Amino acid sequence: MKKLLFLMLATLLFGFEVSVTILPQKGVIEAIAKDKVKVNVMVPPGNSPATYSPSFKELKSIRNSKVYFTIGVPFDKKYLNKIKSINPSIKIVSFAKYIKTSKNPHIWLSPALLMLQAKVVLDTLVDLDFKNKDFYLANYKEYIKKLSSLEVKGFREIKQKAFITFHPSFYYFAKDFHLKEIAIQKEGKAPSFKYLSEIISLAKKEGVRIVIISPEFPKKYAQIVAKKIGAVVRIVSPLNEKPTFTINKLIKILNESR
Repeated sequence: MKKLLFLMLATLLFGFEVSVTILPQKGVIEAIAKDKVKVNVMVPPGNSPATYSPSFKELKSIRNSKVYFTIGVPFDKKYLNKIKSINPSIKIVSFAKYIKTSKNPHIWLSPALLMLQAKVVLDTLVDLDFKNKDFYLANYKEYIKKLSSLEVKGFREIKQKAFITFHPSFYYFAKDFHLKEIAIQKEGKAPSFKYLSEIISLAKKEGVRIVIISPEFPKKYAQIVAKKIGAVVRIVSPLNEKPTFTINKLIKILNESR
C-alpha cells in the first residue's frame, strides 16, 4: 500500500522517469524538462564512469525509466546489455546522436556540442510527452541562448591558449575555443618518464601557465609537471551536474593573468 501511494505521489510530482549515465546529462535534461521528469543517474557523484561498478540494486533503478541516455563512456559499453535485460522496453538514445565524435566521449563541455545534445533531449522528450511540446521547446530555446552567450564569452575572454590536464576531459572544450589541451595520460595509461619529459618541454614552448587537476583522476603527475614549469594548479571536475557551470569555470581560469 505504501509503495502504491509513493508511486502515485511520484506521478503527480513529475511526469515520467528517465535514466542517464553521468551527472552532466542530468543538468542538460533538467534545463529542458524542469520538473516534468525525474532523472536517475547511474554513476554517482565522485565516481569515474570509466571504473564505476554498480550493485545489482543500483542497476535495478533503471526499471521504471522510459528512456536511457547513453553518452559513450566505458560504463555504457559495459552495462548496456544488463540495463536492457532489466528493462526490455527501455528506449536507448545516445546524447551523441547528432554529433560526429572521435574516441573521446567528453562531448558535454563544448557549448557548440551541448546545443546538439540539447536537441537530442528535446526531440526525445517531445516524442515521449507530446502534450508538453511547447513547454520543452521554450526551455530548449532559453538553454540555447545561454550556450550561445557562453560561446561569445569564451572567445572574448580566454587569454591562455594552451593548458595541461591529466585526463583529456576537456578535449572538445579546447577544440570549440581553438585551444590546445595537453593531456598527461596517453591511451588510458600513466605517462612514461620519456613522455613526461616531452610534455614538460612542450609546455614550456607553448608558455603554459595553467595545469588543471580533476578530482576523479590522479594528481601526482599533473603536480610534477606544474612544479617543473612553474604553472598554477587549478581544480575542475568535468562531472559537475551543470556543464555550463564547468565551462564558465574553465573560461575564468584560462582568463587568469600572472
